[in-house]
Amino acid sequence: MPRCDKNTSVLIAGALATAIMCALLGGCTTQPTLKPLCPPLVAYGHEQQTALAQELRTHPDLKEVPLFLTDYANERNELRAACRS
Repeated sequence: MPRCDKNTSVLIAGALATAIMCALLGGCTTQPTLKPLCPPLVAYGHEQQTALAQELRTHPDLKEVPLFLTDYANERNELRAACRS
């Protein structure tokens, strides 16, 4: 078995002591509270919503737009819920 000189033993002991102290003191810190960043939602007025509904009724050939708007509404609702907590 190879022998370690005094300097190597001191370095190993110091590294081991540092590792033990870090492990013991790591639990003493307060954990930060994570809160999602909440961008402001654009407020759409009643007139704007009515105009959009009219445009969608006027163009029944737009098949994908209602799906996108539904997804957008769901994302807005999820964002509201996340920012409330």
